[in-house]
Amino acid sequence: MKRTRAIILLLLLASSTPFTYAMITIWRNDAPWNPVWPKELEPFRQQIEVRGVGHGIQETVFDVSFSDRAQFEKAWPVILKLKSPGVPLILEKAPSYHDVSGATMGPGVRVLWPSGGVSTIPGGKPLRASAPWPESIKSSSGQLPEYVVATKDTWVPFSEDGPTTFRHRARVDLVLAVDGEVVDLNRIRFPKDTPIIDRRFDER
Repeated sequence: MKRTRAIILLLLLASSTPFTYAMITIWRNDAPWNPVWPKELEPFRQQIEVRGVGHGIQETVFDVSFSDRAQFEKAWPVILKLKSPGVPLILEKAPSYHDVSGATMGPGVRVLWPSGGVSTIPGGKPLRASAPWPESIKSSSGQLPEYVVATKDTWVPFSEDGPTTFRHRARVDLVLAVDGEVVDLNRIRFPKDTPIIDRRFDER
């Protein structure tokens, strides 16, 4: 009887959504929708897995999966609008594994988004990890850093030489998971003057 109850409990935990594991909250059904995303992406809502990362790195990861090439090619120009200006576009081979969130995604696009959470430093003011970001963290060309850390009264760009504390994602990055069929690089366009980081042949 005890064993039966234990199995039932495990099944209930595995099927519940959202659920939390190692400071990562996962939504596979009825994922929370981002209110600032274009309305054209709402039809793909059921194809999105959302992971809220809450360990040393604080960010929200949207894995937008596709099984139909025409559907992906229709969504791609809209998804591109989510990327922060000037940041590289990352290419990976599908299935693509994300070591920060622990997610594995087939053909599609991984959107790395700020957490929107609040960082409170003792004696400092609460800082929300979302736009608008202070101008002081931007580079001379106006680009946002990938991550920031909280000080007493503002955000500063994360540095490997800086203090060991929570890193909060500031900019929006896109990772394109390429399989050559659903996501075919020969059939889509890339923004002009956008750097490309090709990780498709990296040893992972």
